[in-house]
Amino acid sequence: MRALLVTGDNSREEYDEPGTMRRYLVERGVPANRIVADYAGFDTWDSCTRAKRIFGVDRALLVSQGFHVPRAVALCRAAGVHAHGVRAPEPSGAGRYVDRARELAAAVKAGFEAALTPDPRFLGPREHGVSRALRD
Repeated sequence: MRALLVTGDNSREEYDEPGTMRRYLVERGVPANRIVADYAGFDTWDSCTRAKRIFGVDRALLVSQGFHVPRAVALCRAAGVHAHGVRAPEPSGAGRYVDRARELAAAVKAGFEAALTPDPRFLGPREHGVSRALRD
């Protein structure tokens, strides 16, 4: 592992996907200086395009739920990131069916994003956290 970019939604104080991922990784022994958080990855396209344009990521190994990996890889590739995916273990239960149904709509949205390559909701200034983590 060279550097980890954890990206997700943090649009509300009580909802912090990147912070949760960061804590999870640190609690399991990942050095904190190797983890960079993107708090403006409001959806998969935003995460992928910000990884490329804001954090300077050219290559990535994506880890996500199995149903999400193909779409995330496709969107990151459309954003200019050479990406491969790994499926994380998924919890069992009825929520899986909701996730899969939601994924159908998300796939249609992803097709438009890949074709039109819109700017993310929040572009922001260039961040150097990934390059710093790679130097450490």
